[in-house]
Amino acid sequence: MSSSPTAKLSSVRSEVVRGGQIHVIKVGTSTILTNDELGGQKANLSNLSRLVELIASLRKAGDHVILVSSGAVGMGCLKLGLSERPQGLGAKQAMAAAGQSRLMRLYEDLCAVIGMQVAQLLITREDFSDKKRFLTVRHTIYELIRLGVVPIVNENDSLAADHVAKFGDNDTLAAMTAALVEANWLFLATDVDFLYTANPKDNPDAKPIYAVEDVAKLRIDGLENSTSQWGTGGMATKLIAASIAVAAGVHCGLANGSEPERIGQMIRGIKEGGTHFIAHQSPDVTLEGDHSRWILALPLAGTLTIDAKGYRAVLEGYNIFSQSIMQVEGEFDEDEAVALTYGGKQVARALVRASSTAIKDAVKEQRPGKAITGLRDFTAELQAAGVYLQDYQSWRKGGHKGARGEMNAEKITQLQGQNPSAPTTIKVIAWANSIVMTALSAMKESALPSDKNDKNKNNNGKMKRDRSASSPVPPESRVSGKARRCEAA
Repeated sequence: MSSSPTAKLSSVRSEVVRGGQIHVIKVGTSTILTNDELGGQKANLSNLSRLVELIASLRKAGDHVILVSSGAVGMGCLKLGLSERPQGLGAKQAMAAAGQSRLMRLYEDLCAVIGMQVAQLLITREDFSDKKRFLTVRHTIYELIRLGVVPIVNENDSLAADHVAKFGDNDTLAAMTAALVEANWLFLATDVDFLYTANPKDNPDAKPIYAVEDVAKLRIDGLENSTSQWGTGGMATKLIAASIAVAAGVHCGLANGSEPERIGQMIRGIKEGGTHFIAHQSPDVTLEGDHSRWILALPLAGTLTIDAKGYRAVLEGYNIFSQSIMQVEGEFDEDEAVALTYGGKQVARALVRASSTAIKDAVKEQRPGKAITGLRDFTAELQAAGVYLQDYQSWRKGGHKGARGEMNAEKITQLQGQNPSAPTTIKVIAWANSIVMTALSAMKESALPSDKNDKNKNNNGKMKRDRSASSPVPPESRVSGKARRCEAA
């Protein structure tokens, strides 16, 4: 019997790590740059040297490290003598192009002193949106680890059309990378010692948070004010990254970048090292493996609010139908990733089978008293033919329940059948195998029988998911989208 793709990938990882752990460490601009004596900026060689020493010590202990580094734009400004970070997209991209070589040279020189080799990977979010490229990135990183080289990952800011403007600081990229390689830990370096109950720079009463079991339950004041002059990320982006990591089964640590030794403390279980976001791997990652990891790594294009029945479908591994959609936010296309929210909290991520416009139309059809959408309006043709229009127009508005005169429901159905170009209503919004639970509450609830008399619900959960994941329409007959084109990979 042939092994599953997930089993093959797990065996590849085991062969690469050889009993060690994989740690992804993300450092931001505030860790790489520091103020100089004249009020400007300079490379923080002290921080970076200690970081390199930490990486060397982890490798000596048998572990493997992937470094995700921001700082290309900041280094470009430093290289070209700019006194502040530019605001225009083109200027940022130019600074990134100028600064990336300086940043890599810095890492290369520091690592060479202690005999470590490094390699550069410049990645964009499109590399994660395409499943073939997603797998190519992973294989490349695994091969570098096998060769004893430290991969240094950064966004390809000089070519990314939207990244430099709105994504920034690589926090989410680091979490996506951690999910990609099935890392044990993701460490996010910041300019504070812990996650606090409020911004410690503004509130002296802020208290440190040592451990976080459920990211969705956090209520932190002042998150949006936690960016630096030279970077674009803040504490809010780190919480998003942490939620992605823990759903993929990756522990996430938040530590002060000026004290890289704290990362080693967190690995050893010392709570004073920083804030520990406890991993709770989604059962969907366990069942679907690589496919679910890919969905977690996709950028979110919108949000769907679901009802209680839809939430139950998420928990039990069934498809999401249009009847369960309460609200559609954002503009997205078929096969893009969206967040599924219930009770005001994100409970899952999913690949959708239709665009936001088509889903909105499908939702409208479920509401009484609304005009029927997706049906061609035959008013002009009927008027030209001298047909009595009152019943037809009333029927289209949802206010006519009878079948009076020459235009009844049966006739309208016949007309619709004569118009093959009329769009069909979307019923299944997301297949079960394209839904990944992300909220801890959902993960815990999915492990419990919803019916006390159903003692076998936990045992047949995988069977239910496999059965409901089967598409009633062959993939070849459906309109392909960006994600589906590469699903065969």
